[in-house]
Amino acid sequence: MTITIYSTSICAACETLTNWLDKNNITYKKKVTDLDPLIMSEFMSVNEGRIGVPFTVIDDEKGDITKISGFDQKKFKQTLNLK
Repeated sequence: MTITIYSTSICAACETLTNWLDKNNITYKKKVTDLDPLIMSEFMSVNEGRIGVPFTVIDDEKGDITKISGFDQKKFKQTLNLK
């Protein structure tokens, strides 16, 4: 499973999300959109018109892709099979 989080350098919700993932021992890659134009371009290509962060893309072992806008803990738990 690959988890990519698009964030900005001053995003409190992004920090809350990454802290929660760390607490649950979940590995992820964080990409900061406001520090790198290439990452911003990548973010714009995957975000389906949503401009808010955090924006997370989860690619599971079966190739299914889940996109989560914001920190929707219930959706994260369901997608990551957490209790």
